[in-house]
Amino acid sequence: MSDRTSQLQTQLKMLYDQLDGLEMAKVTSRDEDKVMLQQRIDLKWKEIREKDGDYVRSLAQQVKKQDLPEPIAIEIVGELVDELVLIQPKTDEMRSMLQQILTELQKPGVPAAAKLKVAIPLVPGFVAIEFEGDAESVVRRLFPTFVRAYEGMKTLGNQPGKP
Repeated sequence: MSDRTSQLQTQLKMLYDQLDGLEMAKVTSRDEDKVMLQQRIDLKWKEIREKDGDYVRSLAQQVKKQDLPEPIAIEIVGELVDELVLIQPKTDEMRSMLQQILTELQKPGVPAAAKLKVAIPLVPGFVAIEFEGDAESVVRRLFPTFVRAYEGMKTLGNQPGKP
């Protein structure tokens, strides 16, 4: 398993914790502090988007190199489809890319692990386009699914007899 992917995942979790703290502070702050806190929240989202792109690209490389156990892959495919179906694309380009990802994830007769090998590498491009729209909700919804994919690959790599 990639140390880089693991590092990026840890950094993203910390950034989300920081974001949660800023959002809570904004809710409980005086009105005159809300603008400053919103600016800090916006900057934190910028950090998260950049780190998330690196994380998904790194995860996509791992998915290409290694198979997920089929039961975990099936669960992740289901989660991805559920989350992606909820996205309301704002442009034809976004709609086309989203449809391409969903088509790969919903192909009949193809093992889930094989579907993920094709679909996950497409996600960074889609997320980059989506950042022009409602990036925060997309990133927030997909991050836990990607964490589960990575954790599934880590457990596979830790099995006896695996390098």
